[in-house]
Amino acid sequence: MTLEKGNLNELDSALLDAVLNTAVDAIVTIDARGKILHANRSVEKLFGYKPQDLINQNVSVLMPEPDRSRHDGYVQSYNETGKRKIIGIGRQVLGQRADGSLIPIDLAISEVHVGDRILYTGIMRDMTERQQNEADLRDAQLRLIQSERLAAIGQMVTGLAHESRNALQRSRACLDMLDLDLETAPEQQDLVRRTRSALVELQTLYEEVRSYAAPIQLGKTRQTVSELCLDVWNNLSEVWTPIKIKLVLNCEACPAIYCDASRISQVIRNIYENSLAVVPSNSVLYTTCRPICHGSQQYLQVAFTDDGPGLDDEQKRRIFEPFYTTKTKGTGLGMAICNRLVEAHAGKIYVGNNEHRHPDAHGAVIVMELPM
Repeated sequence: MTLEKGNLNELDSALLDAVLNTAVDAIVTIDARGKILHANRSVEKLFGYKPQDLINQNVSVLMPEPDRSRHDGYVQSYNETGKRKIIGIGRQVLGQRADGSLIPIDLAISEVHVGDRILYTGIMRDMTERQQNEADLRDAQLRLIQSERLAAIGQMVTGLAHESRNALQRSRACLDMLDLDLETAPEQQDLVRRTRSALVELQTLYEEVRSYAAPIQLGKTRQTVSELCLDVWNNLSEVWTPIKIKLVLNCEACPAIYCDASRISQVIRNIYENSLAVVPSNSVLYTTCRPICHGSQQYLQVAFTDDGPGLDDEQKRRIFEPFYTTKTKGTGLGMAICNRLVEAHAGKIYVGNNEHRHPDAHGAVIVMELPM
């Protein structure tokens, strides 16, 4: 772009300022040395700097390292060689706000000739929302593909479980009769008992795989998660009474949410059972609820912490993988099912860190977030 006149009259200047300052995108003009000559009002919204505070500063102040240190070299290289790497092309880059935070931006740079001066104008647009929407779309597509695959697996396993149920029942009936014939042979009876137990485990495996792969239908009602936690704990405490484990609920201000009580109770039960299996006697399990926000969406965050040995790096990475387990018994589907159930509620479940851990606990932290 070329402007033949070196100066604009007062009317033209006012008109130009009005156009620039009503633009949605941030617009910055610099000279050949990278010094900022003009910044419109949208720059403040994007970067947190007042436009007048940027005048005469080097434009690299809007960049993170290593671009900040290299920018003058980029400009000098272009001025000397005329070889374009970004001017007139545009690209997505990272900008740095006044508070030091990074922000993805779409940057388009044009070259302007004003008399014998060469200026550069950068037009910048915040890409945060667009990138989040693209990520959400990718996640939705992956979930759709996973749902279709799981539906196929579920249909296959349901048929397999149905056909195998009759065979398993016949096997158990035969073992029952064999057990009667072996009343005087305790060693053989023990083999029968172990075989019967293996059949039960096989049937359980069929049911868990079917449960994991089956489509999830939710019946949402207004529930208080703290009450669900207490109900689950009361049911579990009878079984785990001998090891004397205590539950501490910090959910005094826990708001009610719409969820499937049975499904969320299943998630809570699985988390508690995993903790109970590893904590020593006289331990305490902590459950803390608090409302949080992700953008404009409010969530109820529920953090489960125990006094067990915690999770190593591999367990943290793989805990929600189907069939991953560190137990001698079990299918490794428990936490994978929990993940599906929470995602079906448009929430998420993940391994927490020290930010989520109760100050009196030192073990594993599992965090569940459900929309309010």
